[in-house]
Amino acid sequence: MNESDTEIIESTLRWMTEFVELPHPVFGDLPVCPFTKTARLANQILFKIKPFSTLTEFDRNSAIMQSIYEFYNSDFEIMLVINPEKTAISAPQTQALIEKLNNNISELGLLAFHVHPDEDFNIDGLHTRRAPYPGFTVQANSQLKPVSDSLLKTEYYRNWTAQQLKYFGIPRN
Repeated sequence: MNESDTEIIESTLRWMTEFVELPHPVFGDLPVCPFTKTARLANQILFKIKPFSTLTEFDRNSAIMQSIYEFYNSDFEIMLVINPEKTAISAPQTQALIEKLNNNISELGLLAFHVHPDEDFNIDGLHTRRAPYPGFTVQANSQLKPVSDSLLKTEYYRNWTAQQLKYFGIPRN
């Protein structure tokens, strides 16, 4: 890992510790992501610095798919892929690319979520996906469902719109 990769990861870690992991009233005084801090402190996040663009393909031998297979065969809980080029891809393009990626990784039981410095997604005006760099997380569906279900018993989702809840598969069928 070169010095700029280290700086990119450090910048992302600052965003996580100074925003994602902090309690917020929009989420019933729970953190934006209540599970990030535990995963980070347990060294369960695999960081990958990989450029991607609208032209990125997800064939088996592509750099991103190789990283996904590495993650899939590891003991990590989360993989965070960070694009080192902030302007290589727009927020809507990142979202479209991740939808395409999800079609390719669903057979592995994995799900990706995008982040971007210009992402408009927000809960009650709080932009939760405005990371310092374009990127995405990859996690196992089998881990996501129980943790998101545990939040149903809290005030975490109280400010989400019906459309946002539906997008995330809540309520469960």
